[in-house]
Amino acid sequence: MGVPLRKPAGRVFPALRAPPPTVGDNTTGPRAVPRPLDVELPRLRLVDRLGTRWSRPVTLVTAGPGFGKTTALAQAVRANLLAPRGIDAWVTCGPGHEDAARLAAAILSALGHPSFGGETREVLAALRGKAPLDVCLLLDDVHEVPDGSPGAELLAQVARALPDTAHLVLSGRSTPALPLARRQAAGEVAVIGTKDLAFTGAETSALARKLGRELTEDLQGWPALVRLSLTAGPAASWRYAAEEVLSRLPERTRTSLAALVVLGSATAEEVRVVAGECTDLEHLTREVPLVDRLDDGRYRAHDLWAGLVSTGHLRGRAVEVLTGRGDLAAAGRVACRAGDWALLAALAVELVRTTLSVLPSATAQKWLKAVPVRHEQEAAFLLLKAAVVHANDFTDPSIDCLVDRACALMLDAGDHESAAVALGQAVITAHSRGDLVRLAAVAQRAQRLDAQSPVLKVLQHSVAAVVAELAGDPEAALTHLVQAPVTAVPQALAVSTIRFHVHCLAMCGRGREAAELAERMLANDLARRHAATARWFDGEAVGFQGDGTDSTARDEFVARAIHAVIAASFGESGPELPAEQDNPRDAVLACAAQAAAAVTRGEEDLARDLYKQHLDRWPLEITLAERHLRRFLTLGYVLSDELRERWDNTDLGPSHRKARAAGRALLDARNGDLRKDLPAAHALCFLPLPWSAELAARQAAAGSTHLGTWLADRVGTAVHRQFRELARDPDLAAGAARLLATVPAPPDHPIGIEVIGPMRVTRNGVATDAPELRRARVRQLLGLLTLRASLSRERAMDLLWPELDAASAARNLRVTMTHLRRLLEPGRAGGEASYFLRSDSETIRLVRSDQLTVDLWSFQESGADDAVALWRGEPLPDLTDLCEAEITDIRTRHVRNLLTLGELRLVTGDPAEAHQLAERALELEPFEPRGHRLALAAAVRARNPHRMVRTRARVLDSLRQIGISPDPATEILLRQAAVSS
Repeated sequence: MGVPLRKPAGRVFPALRAPPPTVGDNTTGPRAVPRPLDVELPRLRLVDRLGTRWSRPVTLVTAGPGFGKTTALAQAVRANLLAPRGIDAWVTCGPGHEDAARLAAAILSALGHPSFGGETREVLAALRGKAPLDVCLLLDDVHEVPDGSPGAELLAQVARALPDTAHLVLSGRSTPALPLARRQAAGEVAVIGTKDLAFTGAETSALARKLGRELTEDLQGWPALVRLSLTAGPAASWRYAAEEVLSRLPERTRTSLAALVVLGSATAEEVRVVAGECTDLEHLTREVPLVDRLDDGRYRAHDLWAGLVSTGHLRGRAVEVLTGRGDLAAAGRVACRAGDWALLAALAVELVRTTLSVLPSATAQKWLKAVPVRHEQEAAFLLLKAAVVHANDFTDPSIDCLVDRACALMLDAGDHESAAVALGQAVITAHSRGDLVRLAAVAQRAQRLDAQSPVLKVLQHSVAAVVAELAGDPEAALTHLVQAPVTAVPQALAVSTIRFHVHCLAMCGRGREAAELAERMLANDLARRHAATARWFDGEAVGFQGDGTDSTARDEFVARAIHAVIAASFGESGPELPAEQDNPRDAVLACAAQAAAAVTRGEEDLARDLYKQHLDRWPLEITLAERHLRRFLTLGYVLSDELRERWDNTDLGPSHRKARAAGRALLDARNGDLRKDLPAAHALCFLPLPWSAELAARQAAAGSTHLGTWLADRVGTAVHRQFRELARDPDLAAGAARLLATVPAPPDHPIGIEVIGPMRVTRNGVATDAPELRRARVRQLLGLLTLRASLSRERAMDLLWPELDAASAARNLRVTMTHLRRLLEPGRAGGEASYFLRSDSETIRLVRSDQLTVDLWSFQESGADDAVALWRGEPLPDLTDLCEAEITDIRTRHVRNLLTLGELRLVTGDPAEAHQLAERALELEPFEPRGHRLALAAAVRARNPHRMVRTRARVLDSLRQIGISPDPATEILLRQAAVSS
């Protein structure tokens, strides 16, 4: 986690023991009242120099331990509090930050942003989000992020794309090699090294006088050595002084110091657990040099103590504490430093157990590199190697060998808990590549486990469920899955088990339950995709989430098959799938996808042949094949007499009964029986478009155009193409003709409606000068319809003709609607229903379509850049008196868009454009604080003294007029403008 100023500030600088600095909207630490710097402290020259981090995009602070890097940076941060120039966000790097995801999460936490796994993109977005304020990201102990690691690559990408309002400070014993050559050539990199950090003679003398001591030994200005010598006595080297300090400490205090050293940093309670006794850590900070209380309440001993105190006897308890707080990377470092390979082996199993398919690969590889050759073949390290290989390439066949060897060794040793972790990795790998044979082998091996822990129970139930599903009995699989305690196991194993649970519910025809489980137990995009698929095959015409990233080739194959079947419902051809599959499950997917595509092309006989060929190879006696055929039940029900007979005599689940009803409705309609009342959504979800259009035509011939109208609204122009095809069929011509006459076809040219500014109507992009547009009531009615999705006739009459009686107002509305239809679709034949303007006895509405663009709709749905470009003036001028609240909302949104775009321009180095956008926003909202901040920031960034003076005066005048004080962010910018001008 990234908490500001978590490293000790140093006893020479007691002011830094206050809580961490917070400015503006930076909420990463507790609020603090800034404390003034002690003017007698040495090295204020360095504080001044570090202030250049606000004028240089990148600052590098590099020196060995004990040179006061953290102290100097902390002093500079405090100085910024006294005269704020922007926001400081502090991250102390540690073990595990070589992993890009963890480092990104720490940075985002310091910036006050949640992390969603986006890494570089999210970090850069968070930095941009602080605009117009400057933000400085300080990474201390950056040597914990080694060159070549994913974390170093993250920093390289951030440095390469650093926003114009952001600054990067990297401090550590060494810094990763970043692509800074261009910035260095442009003078955009400040470098502070050992010579800059060392005490000068004057500073050393000043410190000695302050402490009432005399320093006779030349310690080359090394701050830590100077401080130790002055603390321990004259003429003492740091080692001698440290030894003298240690020799005078009581045993209990030495134990507490050792506990703090091995932990790195810890709370008083954690030190007590490791030391085995209570201790007064405040007393320890007073008695022992280079031991400090951190700003977040924890304590830390300087790294110089690590080579002076014995910690081996505390290692086990320390690792327990570190593991308990989830810091496995730090625990692993303790084990590696001590060469305790048995301890590292236990940590390796724990790392795999808690991460599985989201293993922090960089940390795992570091551990494996540290393991001596003689230990490489131990079970835990074989498992860790398998996890690393899986993270890099899950198709690598060596994974199975590694996992099997590890599992066998663990079982031989009676370590069932670790064996369960190994089998969990095997399940994840087999799932990733869809290896059914491997899953069956894992299931057999799992029978040897003693199911006592939640992980063991989940593993046993999940593999038993897989075996049941492979046997064609998903109901039996569910009885195992409901017993799996997924809330008590690592997330990776839980997600895998829940996804399989969702799949089995859908296999049983319980789509609604499957969707609800996905929405309740899975996260974000994964939940939406699985829930949408389940709801679609339950007959609910939701938006299908088929554009996510699929984790394995197997997942991609399944997604493509489902996409092909759903695409057929819209008359589209889905992705092609290979016809030959060597297992019934995938053969069903390929058959259904190809048959759906054939029906879409009008080749129903070919689709029948595909199902016949499939059943010849995978007969219904193969239970697994028959159960998977139910996933696309309507296709098989219509195309195969054999399947229809089977399913008419089978007790199906709710979703499958709905699909069967859709197939029956089509077949009965073909036989002249139209009594089946099939919901329109079921016709879309379960029938390819040629079939649903055919059903609509047969219903239309019998007098109902409801289904045809619904399909036309939902699917669009493809429906009319189907109607025209059906009109050539003598059996369907009458119904198709009626649908073509009553369900309006899309026009042959696009229409545009512009209401932001004076109203305009365009055809094929060319503005029309139609006489209807000169009628005020036509413009008003059209404007109302762009504002509201549906407008009741009664409301329209009340707004447009409030002075008329109901009959007169209704007559005027009919005339106005006639003019409006002619304006929008002048070429449509009289008596033919309008495509864009729809009405019934109660409501009027504009229908959204690819052929209709409305600038107001685009304005509401676009990003700031596109929305600003749409603004031509005051929106809906004909409705100013009728819709004041809605027009105010549009204007407010425009102001927000202007400011968002202006902040983006400022971040990308265009203060002139940012200033213009701020001015446009302030013309509309003169007292908008965000607009004033942007105007001030743009003036400061442009280094335009005249503009700074003028802008600052306007801001202060606005504040006086409304009688308020500036917020903290505005105060920062006002001060910057005053100083710079």
